[in-house]
Amino acid sequence: MCNACDAKFLGVMRSLQGRRDVLRGLGSGFLATAVSAAGAARAAPSRHADTILLARRIYTMDRQNRIVDTLAVRGGRIIAVGRRSDIIGLKGPATKVVDLGDYTVLPGFVDPHMHSNFAGLRPWLDLGPFTTATMDDARRKIREAASQASPGTWIQGKMLDPSIMPGRPLTREDLDSLSPDTPVFILESNGHNAYANSKALDLAGVTRDTPDPPQGRFGRDTAGALTGRLEEPPAFQPFIRVMTAPSSSELIGFLRADLDDASAKGCTALHDCGIGGLFAEADIALIEAVMRGDPGVRYAGQLVSTHYAKWQSMGLKPGLHSERLSFSGIKAWSDGSNQGLTGYQRLPYLNSTSRGALNYEPKEIEDLIATLHADGWPIGIHANGDAAIDVVLDAFEKGTRGEGGHVLRHRIEHCSILHDDQIARMKTLGLSPSFLIGHVHYWGRAFRDRLLGPDRANRLDPCRSALSGGLRISLHSDYNVTPIDPLRCIENAVVRDMNEGGGILNPAECISTLEAMKAVTIDAAWQCHLDDTCGSLEVGKSADLVVLERDPTEVAADTIRTIRIHSTWLDGQQRFTG
Repeated sequence: MCNACDAKFLGVMRSLQGRRDVLRGLGSGFLATAVSAAGAARAAPSRHADTILLARRIYTMDRQNRIVDTLAVRGGRIIAVGRRSDIIGLKGPATKVVDLGDYTVLPGFVDPHMHSNFAGLRPWLDLGPFTTATMDDARRKIREAASQASPGTWIQGKMLDPSIMPGRPLTREDLDSLSPDTPVFILESNGHNAYANSKALDLAGVTRDTPDPPQGRFGRDTAGALTGRLEEPPAFQPFIRVMTAPSSSELIGFLRADLDDASAKGCTALHDCGIGGLFAEADIALIEAVMRGDPGVRYAGQLVSTHYAKWQSMGLKPGLHSERLSFSGIKAWSDGSNQGLTGYQRLPYLNSTSRGALNYEPKEIEDLIATLHADGWPIGIHANGDAAIDVVLDAFEKGTRGEGGHVLRHRIEHCSILHDDQIARMKTLGLSPSFLIGHVHYWGRAFRDRLLGPDRANRLDPCRSALSGGLRISLHSDYNVTPIDPLRCIENAVVRDMNEGGGILNPAECISTLEAMKAVTIDAAWQCHLDDTCGSLEVGKSADLVVLERDPTEVAADTIRTIRIHSTWLDGQQRFTG
């Protein structure tokens, strides 16, 4: 099964070409320093705490959902949580007491599904709906960029989203008129579709006679002429090979900036769903180079299935990790993007005969799951459309021989259009969903009115149904499909409001604020195999926490995202101050 080049790694691919040896050298220390997940506890030099935190409310997110007012830390680990009168005795001559007054403390947020290599897109022209209102506004930005472009450069755009940006979609003719002499490559926010002008097609060597690559498509009109639309990552590769790209040092800086941004949003752990999607061990080296700079987050992720033979040859195994970098599983894909019309549906999209498509044959997916499960790897598999989820469930059922995924914590990523019968099957198979909850807020009306219709749109990210069906859920950003912002994710799950035109998408699927908080703390950590380290504030765990200026359970639900982050702490050290 070959994922080729996932679109979400576009910014890294070109820059790593010719630099593999350098980056491999940066990562040479990882395996040498790797330890098992059951690593030894840190020694405690004395009975006194290094730091005692006092706050009006400290949500432990433990099994009892205890709320306390005091937390003590020594050597980066929590040594006590509870009432002030019971813990203040741990104060010694050198203990730092931090009184947070009326502020609220939560475990540090965990984003369970993001992509490090989106960092390579950081300097690209932002054409997305968060910054660009309409398709005509995007055209104006492209024209302006073309007028300022230097010879030999490309116009590289990101985040375009025709599904929610009003106006006519881009065509090859549009791009040719906007930029006749400078090559243009525009990536949609979903990472599954892109657009190129004639100059870019010429440089990439793509003509009307070029066959579609496996799992990819070059858009053509009824006469066979290229339209400039590119579907799925394999169709992007000819362009990536000839594009301009940032240097390795720039990439390291871009990724470090992304991690700093995540810390400013209260994250203390990020989970990358696609490590190694470009050049296997070189991608690990890039991440490790950034982590060596001691950013304010810990990092985990799933290695791509594409390079499974490479991971085996390197001796990588489930649970292998260093202090703040760990491998939690293997990532695979089944279909594309619903808003990009490539998610695989049970029924056709509205006003269409197309159901989208699988990127791989069901037997390929089944065989991959069987191999990974037998080798003990937790699996995360991307499935957006309801028909794709059906195929993935069938594959788990056959590939795991009914053994279930309860111990390995297999996941379905996005799991977007999810029905009750599928929830029941997931419960039986021991699977859990991680929801891209921003779909509801940013694309809810598009799904309801233009893409799927009300009945199917009501099944979008059904958090309440999943919880009622006994599943543990998490909420993620899929950065940079949506920004990393766990408070916004909490609000989206609690309110389910639609950004475009207002209204609520299926209020029956709203969940409580506390349930949503669990989905970005302990349950997200559990899915990522990080719950022995973080996700809850319990004795023995790392003192990873976020301090909020207001309690999310006490504010109007539609204002949760506006709560200010006072500070973010990793291993008992304040790493971000608002």
